[in-house]
Amino acid sequence: MTSRERFRTTLSRREPDRLPLCEICFWPETVQRWHTEGLPEDQDPATFLGLDALTMLSGDFSLRLPVELLEETEAWKIERDADGTTHKVWKTNYAPPSELDHLLKTREDFARYRDRLLPTADRVPDTVPQAIRDAREQGAFCTFNPGEPVWWTLRTLGMEQGLMTLAEDPAFFEEMVAAHAELTLAVLRELLASGEKPDALWFFSDLCYRNGMFFSPRSYRQLMLPYHQQFARLCHDNDMFLILHCCGGATNFVPLLIEAGFDCIQPLEARAGCDVRELKPLYGDQITFFGNIDNDVLARGDRAEIREEVTSKVLAAKPGGGYIWHSDHSVPPTVSFASYRYAVELAKEYGQY
Repeated sequence: MTSRERFRTTLSRREPDRLPLCEICFWPETVQRWHTEGLPEDQDPATFLGLDALTMLSGDFSLRLPVELLEETEAWKIERDADGTTHKVWKTNYAPPSELDHLLKTREDFARYRDRLLPTADRVPDTVPQAIRDAREQGAFCTFNPGEPVWWTLRTLGMEQGLMTLAEDPAFFEEMVAAHAELTLAVLRELLASGEKPDALWFFSDLCYRNGMFFSPRSYRQLMLPYHQQFARLCHDNDMFLILHCCGGATNFVPLLIEAGFDCIQPLEARAGCDVRELKPLYGDQITFFGNIDNDVLARGDRAEIREEVTSKVLAAKPGGGYIWHSDHSVPPTVSFASYRYAVELAKEYGQY
């Protein structure tokens, strides 16, 4: 099978020739370390280790405000992004940026800028249709990663203000979600009208934290689920899959994602209590699981512990299809090249059908 065939078969919850093996992010510091531990200087980890080919594409789903550099030192810079969020970005390491301020704080603020959410053709680069064709011809699985409306709303208002708005003024919160969903759906329909379509839409939207969801099931059903269902219908009407990247403790979120029509959830953070060995028997006939190989285990480097982590999860999750091998987040520099390579070798051995 090609990587594309392997992914599509697995996401359809059927058994491929072997598990798809994938990793979407190795930290730059990780790659630097691995180049001193045996990874050839001219090779990226995914290619060298024989992971499945994945092409990820995206567009611009922002308010398209001017990006401004406000302050800069040798170690960091402060800038305002295209949604009006002010970030402190570290220049010397891969740490996530700190959010310092937000241009949109109230319903009146949003009213002033809402007209900037126009579905213009240039929101998707001209190169995207050709990239989709190239991926298909090369046998790579191709995803388009649009902005996810709930996450965009939380990030644009700021997490604290966004969650307070959700609790105190849910109509305003939904107004923002609906406006962004309308933009994103219109842009996606225009892309599909070009005659080219990716294999999947992939939302990156961290709607959970360590202990569970950021909101109640009732809030999700009332204010967010209907919009996710629109994306699911668009995907399924066009032979595409809908994937959600959601960090944190997503165990109790899974039934709601199934209800919304998601085909897959990734990365299933082990540190936050997600365990594919428990999830697969409960929901494995309704959604595909993607990830859950514990980076903390890989970082400790104990071969017996790594073997147990990989083999127990692969053997529990692979029957009937519906499992894609991946770490439980992104690979940090605490993980040695030898440990990660050993985990991949185990996944290849035990992931055969």
